[in-house]
Amino acid sequence: MMDFRVVVSDPKSGKAYQVELKDTGASKLLGKHIGEKIEGEILGMPGYSMQITGGSDREGFPMRADLPGNKRRKILLSTGIGYHPTAEGKKKRKSIHGRDISHDIGQINVKVVESGAKSLEELLSRTPKEESPE
Repeated sequence: MMDFRVVVSDPKSGKAYQVELKDTGASKLLGKHIGEKIEGEILGMPGYSMQITGGSDREGFPMRADLPGNKRRKILLSTGIGYHPTAEGKKKRKSIHGRDISHDIGQINVKVVESGAKSLEELLSRTPKEESPE
């Protein structure tokens, strides 16, 4: 069973929403990579268009846009995603996941590029259960 947690960011409102994506929708994202645009129908948001901005694998290692492939590798980093040095010129070898979405990805980050007819809050926010008066 394959499933992803998709974090949808709305640049207009500054809010982010989480969507659980199960087997059929998740299989449509396999092979896509960071920077690619996807349709909102995959996430249950008709009329929306989104861009993949990043993510992490199931063990928490971040995806990096400039690393091709769908496997985790140890690369030498001086700055950027996955490493923030404390001193200038410091480098470190870190494990980073490639940019392609595969079965071992746990979270995918996307941002809204084109909005649909309904707002994201209407589509994705959960309404609290009505409390019965006692």
